[in-house]
Amino acid sequence: MMVALLGATTLVLVAVAPWVLSAAAGGKNLKSPQKVEVDIIDDNFILRWNRSDESVGNVTFSFDYQKPGMDNWIKLPGCQNITSTKCNFSSLKLNVYEEIKLRIRAEKENTSSWYEVDSFTPFRKAQIGPPEVHVEAEDKAIVIHISPPGTKDSVMWALDGLSFTYSLVIWKNSSGVEERIENIYSRHKIYKLSPETTYCLKVKAALLTSWKIGVYSPVHCIKTTVCTLGGRVRWIT
Repeated sequence: MMVALLGATTLVLVAVAPWVLSAAAGGKNLKSPQKVEVDIIDDNFILRWNRSDESVGNVTFSFDYQKPGMDNWIKLPGCQNITSTKCNFSSLKLNVYEEIKLRIRAEKENTSSWYEVDSFTPFRKAQIGPPEVHVEAEDKAIVIHISPPGTKDSVMWALDGLSFTYSLVIWKNSSGVEERIENIYSRHKIYKLSPETTYCLKVKAALLTSWKIGVYSPVHCIKTTVCTLGGRVRWIT
């Protein structure tokens, strides 16, 4: 009886030994990533997160997502086996008015437990990016052409392209004193400017019905002309 018992004990120890050796060699349970941030600007979907253990190297990260009515989780395109702490999932076709769930885990020889991100609705989360702006100089005037934020085929603003309102800030390059002009159209002309003077301006868009205010465009500078006919535009870069 004693011999049989010792044999059984020996078998148990042999079975456990690989796990013990793995731990002794530095293997350990991975901790889940933390503080996941979802940044959406126009149609660009970016995820950022924090590592839970900076001392562990060669760790990758992967996300899953889940739509309403789904029981299973699906691998999030653009966010699989990521070695950094940032990924882009803009390629995913979504209904931006529906809630979505995300989860992330760390991966090495083993995997961490899943860290679930608070569910969100992309449209509510989205920020308005800078509009595209083109400027032309005329006699003591500047003409501003504004294109809506996002791409031509924007999904995020597909229903709001005609609802954007715009405002601008303009100043003489030599003085820096700013003047703000609110509620301008996509084509706007500013009159009564000084001739042969460089002006700079920036434009931002807003969706007042959704309480969204965008960020300013890059600054554009241009020099006004003198002649009404044949005036030559001088661009300042």
